[in-house]
Amino acid sequence: MTRRSEGKQIVLLSAPPLLMSESADEFASLRTALELEIKPKGIVEQIYVDDIAAIVWEIRRLRRCKTSIINTGFRAALESLLREMMSSPENPYPYGEADALAIEWFSNKQAKNKVSAIFRRFHLDEFAVVAQATKKSLSDLELLDRMPTSLESRRDKALRCVATCRDSLAKQIRQSSDRILVLRLEHAPSQKSATA
Repeated sequence: MTRRSEGKQIVLLSAPPLLMSESADEFASLRTALELEIKPKGIVEQIYVDDIAAIVWEIRRLRRCKTSIINTGFRAALESLLREMMSSPENPYPYGEADALAIEWFSNKQAKNKVSAIFRRFHLDEFAVVAQATKKSLSDLELLDRMPTSLESRRDKALRCVATCRDSLAKQIRQSSDRILVLRLEHAPSQKSATA
């Protein structure tokens, strides 16, 4: 990304921090929305806006990862539940049948109905699979829960820095204008000489 400053081109961020599966257009839209909201004044504020965009993007990525981790564990969770529910004294290890049913569940309506019937016998529904997948992924999910908190803290600090920069600039402008006024008053012709 480049910005113009007094006729010079300044490179602030060469490429957005994207994974190959992520959209550069979506990231650009996020950055543009942040720029419109914050309205950075100068290069320092623009650097903060770029950092904030990267942080917000990473928070969104981590939240999507949580969903993907649970979805990835869905089949293993379904297999585990079916193995447990389909076991009986006559068939203590129904692994092959349970695993095949779990695979078919994703694409076959009859398999879905059969799994639903098995779950109903145990007073469960498909949410039991979500619970099992979540349980098996808990350590990864806990880690992902901590990471956005740290990023949110960094984002909030960057936003405070933008406010601090603006406050500091406003003070500098006030001081400069006060000095200019004092200088003008000191060098202005006095009222007496004007009337004389």
